[in-house]
Amino acid sequence: MASNPDPNAEFDAFVKSQQPTEPERKSIDWANERDTWLRDLNELYKTIESFLAKYISDGTITREYREIQLNEENIGSYTARRMILRIGRQEITLTPVGTLLIGARGRVDVVGPAGRTRFVLVDSKASRPQIKMSVQIGGKPPKETPKETLLKEIKWAWKIATSPPTIQYIELTQDSVFQALMEVANG
Repeated sequence: MASNPDPNAEFDAFVKSQQPTEPERKSIDWANERDTWLRDLNELYKTIESFLAKYISDGTITREYREIQLNEENIGSYTARRMILRIGRQEITLTPVGTLLIGARGRVDVVGPAGRTRFVLVDSKASRPQIKMSVQIGGKPPKETPKETLLKEIKWAWKIATSPPTIQYIELTQDSVFQALMEVANG
C-alpha cells in the first residue's frame, strides 16, 4: 500500500504561489496608500462640515462620526470614519467604500431615506469615468510604467457621480452638496 509522502504538498504549493514576489512587495507601499486615502477622506469631511457650518453651529444639523472596519485587498483591514448627518428627522450617512477602485482613488456612499448617491475621488479634469490602457509588445520595459507616470500627473478632486448608465461627475461645491443631500433625504 503506497502512502502519500506529503498530503499537504498541493496546498503548500498553492499557498506559496499566492505570495507576492519581491518586486511586487516593494513596488507599492500599501500602508501609505491607506494613509493617503484616510487623509483624503478626512479632507472630504472637513469640506462638507465647512459647507454646513452655519447649520451645525445653530443646531439645525447635527453630525457625528462612527468608526467602521474596511477590508481591501493588499491593504488589509483598517478603521475609517463614517459621517452621520441628522437634519430634523432625516438621517444621512456618508460611508467610505474604499480606495482600491477602478476609475477612482476613493468612494463614499451617501445614503438617506429617499435614495443614494456617490462621492468619488477622481482626476480633477474628469467629467465622466475614463479608462486608459497601455500595451507594450517586446522591447525593454520603460523606466516608469505608464500607470506610474499617469498617477504623478493626476490632481485628485472629490466629485459627485451621477447614476448609471451615463455617469457624469459634478464638481463638489456647496450648492451641489446641498442638492445631493436634499435628493437622498427627500427623493
